[in-house]
Amino acid sequence: MSEVVSASVSSERRRRRHLRAFVAVVALGSAVLAACEPTAPPPGIGGSATAPPAASGSATVQTAPPSVAAGPPTVTMEGDTAVIVGLGNGKSPTFTLPAGDATMTITPCESNDVIPFVSFFDGDDNRLGLIVEATYQARDLEGGEYYVDVAANPDCAWQIEVAPA
Repeated sequence: MSEVVSASVSSERRRRRHLRAFVAVVALGSAVLAACEPTAPPPGIGGSATAPPAASGSATVQTAPPSVAAGPPTVTMEGDTAVIVGLGNGKSPTFTLPAGDATMTITPCESNDVIPFVSFFDGDDNRLGLIVEATYQARDLEGGEYYVDVAANPDCAWQIEVAPA
């Protein structure tokens, strides 16, 4: 009889140890998942990220320079080079590029010195690249109509130049 009691006590201890280990793994997993949760939707998904409110007594948030107006991005053509300027999130009007390679130069946001996320599309809405660096080389373009879709903080004034290489 004592062997049966001893076996059941040992089994109970093992079950409690496994339960404690399971609870620890679940707690750790929950903490890791919470830390990895995004604070804003990925670019192109919609919505907009907002900057945290400034602490009292801190410097004010820098606004866009007067040359960048609120509203949709604008495109100006300087020869074959497209210059796209905008504030915050926005989809540019289409612009024309010749066939071949092109260099895209992205100016960081003036408000926080961060490069915005730039999706580069052809006229048929095919994404050709997601650019997160200051310079991007687009290769073997067919030529024709293109546009960019930018994801940036609302106070981010940005400029993109796309020039044939």
